[in-house]
Amino acid sequence: MSLEGRTALVTGASRGIGKSIALALAQEGASVAINYLSPREEAEAAAEAVREAGGAASIFYADITQKDDVERMVRECEETLRPIDILVNAARQLGKNNNFLDLEWSDFELEIDVMLKGAFNCCQAVLPSMTERHYGRVINILSTQIRERRIGKIAYGTVKTALLYFSENLAKEMGPNGITVNMVSPGITLTEHRLMNTPEAQIEKFNNETPLRRSGTPEEIAAAVVFFAKNETDFISGVNMPVAGGRVMF
Repeated sequence: MSLEGRTALVTGASRGIGKSIALALAQEGASVAINYLSPREEAEAAAEAVREAGGAASIFYADITQKDDVERMVRECEETLRPIDILVNAARQLGKNNNFLDLEWSDFELEIDVMLKGAFNCCQAVLPSMTERHYGRVINILSTQIRERRIGKIAYGTVKTALLYFSENLAKEMGPNGITVNMVSPGITLTEHRLMNTPEAQIEKFNNETPLRRSGTPEEIAAAVVFFAKNETDFISGVNMPVAGGRVMF
């Protein structure tokens, strides 16, 4: 198990892609801190799934848009587990899929707060300790929307593009401290939410537009995160890996 002795904090880990990431990191030997906002029951179920698979997990409540909340969560994680070696910013905001003229600035702010401000807060909370230990892995979950242009996704795509610049710049700044910063960009991924809320005909259309002729799974996104978390990828930083079946090629 390549991550034995490491501690990982995964935001938004109570469901979907975040949950799969937590499970995959634990299966590689990491102790996993599962961050959640609500509901607690889903976070507990995710932690139990990790334990059933032979991993170690604890749940930590925090609103990642609030700096004080994040700092408290990181302190509790260090007291319960140990200092954080791996940070995965996977939390997302399910915003409105509206045309631009139907949006309010508040719709943008919702997505900015969770996906950009949340990553900012979490990075500021864990990077001092990583710098002291001259070791750290930061992995930010982006989206192929930074390259695709889909009507109704202007807020989501704009925020994920900002997170790309944030991540690349952070990789350059943190490199001398032994900290890598990488990104994973999922394409169409069959999470529970997508299966429940996307018409089958639309999923089929997406699949037909994808070279591999199918959608991805949360487990495939998690595998890319594990790749960046391993010691063997110590010389890879500032990289954005698309996991999209060839639909988007960076």
